[in-house]
Amino acid sequence: MSWALSLPTESLKDSSARHVLLCLANYAGSNGAGAFPSASTLAQDTGLSERTVRYKLDDLEKSGLIQKGNQAIAAVHIDRHDRRPVVYDLQLSRGANPAPRTKRGADDATGCNSQQNGVQPETERGAAAAPNPSLNHQVTEEQLQRELADEIEQQEQFAAECPAANRRFAMFAAWVPPTKALSDQISIAGLPADCVPDEAIRKFKGFHCAKPNTLDSAAGWCYRLVQWVKRERVQAAGRGQEPDFNDTSWGDDLGGL
Repeated sequence: MSWALSLPTESLKDSSARHVLLCLANYAGSNGAGAFPSASTLAQDTGLSERTVRYKLDDLEKSGLIQKGNQAIAAVHIDRHDRRPVVYDLQLSRGANPAPRTKRGADDATGCNSQQNGVQPETERGAAAAPNPSLNHQVTEEQLQRELADEIEQQEQFAAECPAANRRFAMFAAWVPPTKALSDQISIAGLPADCVPDEAIRKFKGFHCAKPNTLDSAAGWCYRLVQWVKRERVQAAGRGQEPDFNDTSWGDDLGGL
């Protein structure tokens, strides 16, 4: 956090962005890496709206003061990929003015720079870093679950308000096909309105949840689902049988979509 506090005004003129950066730095390790508070957590810390927090994080990233870090850090603590906040690294080499170097021995032989206004922005080579423990792992399981629930609610609200129908995501167990997108795909495929039973949706999700690297938009997933149902209906008609939704060979045909 000392790095963020020591940023000169000309490096970051936006007071709201500075506030977000200060709070984000509070969750980073001593090397500035591995900060992954949720947008709702930063909104509570700063008093800003979650949407404003997201905008300011984008601005900070564009200005080079932060960048996306190792996302596997969040994966260690949060199993579901759709609930993981973005992991950010602070770019400590940018923005802050280092304190003037002192002659060896001038600072009680510790090798540390003199403090300016109570802040030590930089240390001499070889000096131990000032302690700055991360708060990432000091939350309880209950707090973490509450943050995750808030994050999911925010994502759902953001998706409803923002025209981002083309955003791609991996399949997850709680996915519900959007009514209009599914209806449109059924109509385009020339199938009856009730051609997609719950059993088909469960089998479809179960197959693709095991393939987290497969990404598609909401409409794209509806297209895959309807094409699979259509294929099963055609094959079942040729056999004089009902569609068998336990057959997952359709996944090979749609894997490249």
